[in-house]
Amino acid sequence: MMALWVGLALLLGVAIMFLLLPLWRSRGLRAAQSALETRGDEVQDNVTVFRDRLADLEKELSRGEIDQARFDTRRLELERDLLADTEGQTPQGLKSTYSGWWLTAIVVVAVGVGSLYAYHREGSTGDLELYQARQQIKQEGGEPQQFIARFEQEAGRQPDNPNVWASLYPLYRDSQQYTKADHALTRLIDLKGRAPSLVSELAQIRFVENDRQMNDDIRALADEVLAEDPRQPTVHGLLGFADFTDGDYQGAIDHWRIAIAGSDDEGSQTALRQAMAAARARMGPTADGAPVEQDSEARNEQGSRP
Repeated sequence: MMALWVGLALLLGVAIMFLLLPLWRSRGLRAAQSALETRGDEVQDNVTVFRDRLADLEKELSRGEIDQARFDTRRLELERDLLADTEGQTPQGLKSTYSGWWLTAIVVVAVGVGSLYAYHREGSTGDLELYQARQQIKQEGGEPQQFIARFEQEAGRQPDNPNVWASLYPLYRDSQQYTKADHALTRLIDLKGRAPSLVSELAQIRFVENDRQMNDDIRALADEVLAEDPRQPTVHGLLGFADFTDGDYQGAIDHWRIAIAGSDDEGSQTALRQAMAAARARMGPTADGAPVEQDSEARNEQGSRP
């Protein structure tokens, strides 16, 4: 956790540096602007124009194009124009580069506080705490009850974190605490939505809770899954065991074949193949010695090919 906060502090420090960089560079810009204003180039340009126009006026007087009175009048106008152009152009002192430091300080504080608040709201602090709890328990021995106790504490502190319930569910299931497993999985579905994989797990856990007997609730969950994902392996494995219990061995084999095709777990595939062998044994041979389900099995295998 300390490494996370150090990293966040470094990132925040970089962001603040970028905010303060314009204020730091403003000193050089102020010095350049002050030098430009003190050069008086604009005043000098006005004086040059005045002199050129006065020279033209004197030439007109020497050529007799205007008389002395006209010359005096136009010279007076030029002097007035020069005075008007140069009046008020005395450079005013620039403000200090730190005159707006308080606004910069407000922006820096707002960025810092806002960033921390946004991370607290949208970040993965809870997942990080969950990971650290898991690592700590592994170092202490990693017994299932230790994990359960620690994750239950996290569930109390962050009940809206789906990863907490996703961690608790398999622990409850594997320790045969099926009621708690049902609660954890239901909470996970509430937070993450009714994905077929999760709903099929819920149907399976309720099937086990109900002494491996189907009821209307489990059947409704299975139908919901098959409507979304007709080849979902978990629910087909469940339906296969239900058919096997009811003596529908061919139906069980058909479901298990689909489950094997959609499963990536070699252990589950092996168990299902053994169950299929048991179902075939219970069906018995036909009169000519061929298995009863042979034609149906072949048809299902062909239908399952892409």
